[in-house]
Amino acid sequence: MWAGLAIGLGVYALFGIVPAIVQVVISFTNYTGLPGAPVNNVGFANYTAMFTTERPGFESAISATVAFVLAVTIGQNLIALLLAHRLSGESRWAGIGRVVVFLPIALGVTIVGLIWILIFDPEGGPMNSFFGTFGIHSAFFGSNSWAMPLVILVQIWQNAGFSTLVFIGGLRAIDTQIYEAAAMDGIGAWRRLRRITWPLLAPAVTVNVLLALVGSFTLYNTIYVLTQGQYGTQTLGMLAFNTAFNSEEANIGLGAAVTVTLFVLTLFVAIPAMLLLRWRERRLMGALCSQNPGWSAAWRRACSSSSCSSPLCCTW
Repeated sequence: MWAGLAIGLGVYALFGIVPAIVQVVISFTNYTGLPGAPVNNVGFANYTAMFTTERPGFESAISATVAFVLAVTIGQNLIALLLAHRLSGESRWAGIGRVVVFLPIALGVTIVGLIWILIFDPEGGPMNSFFGTFGIHSAFFGSNSWAMPLVILVQIWQNAGFSTLVFIGGLRAIDTQIYEAAAMDGIGAWRRLRRITWPLLAPAVTVNVLLALVGSFTLYNTIYVLTQGQYGTQTLGMLAFNTAFNSEEANIGLGAAVTVTLFVLTLFVAIPAMLLLRWRERRLMGALCSQNPGWSAAWRRACSSSSCSSPLCCTW
């Protein structure tokens, strides 16, 4: 066991910690990656350059990142929750639906990007024909007004399937005896959703929100395939990639500085979000346990059953 743990830690250190440390070191240099080019220590020059007109684009990238992160996190979780409600059953069609919604994740970023580029091809794509019937013509992924909403749509479409499965797992973890006891007490569907399902689904909400938040903060590959960061879609992740590798004046040192800044910003957002979501879990469970002690003996029997592992049973 210890040997396996040591191997795992060694692999993580080699491919996770060491590259991160090297990234930080490079961010304080003018390293370009060009053969024979001198490498000098420039101190915090790369970090200060991000906030000056010397290297424009950082402020607009922050705005694009905020819009992208908020839209993806909210949209992805709302759609996933609706899909999970419809696909959490045991029927054959529910199983087929789960496979269909999860399929985009298995396709890969490049394939997904090419599919949507073909769909919104401004010259012969089906969506061009559809919008053309309403007199709407656009370059879509090549339009400043359409590019960002479409990139958000693609990101949600590709990842909503995973969030759906997490919500389905959360729904299935709720003991059915709880619902049966609530029904015997005459609790309606809306109250069951508000007072039982939603509080007990809080851990799944925490997982999905954090994954969507961190994933959308650091995303660059989908945007690269769709727009290469043009037309208002250059988020901080895309800015770091373009600065380091995809510009006429490629500067890996500056790109590393943008990446380190992105990492710090992600931490500043993700850690408070995690603490807030965990506090929300405890608050919902506390409210749930304080609201339900007066319910009938059937509820108590469900909670005292050896098969009931729900946190709701904390009252008894």
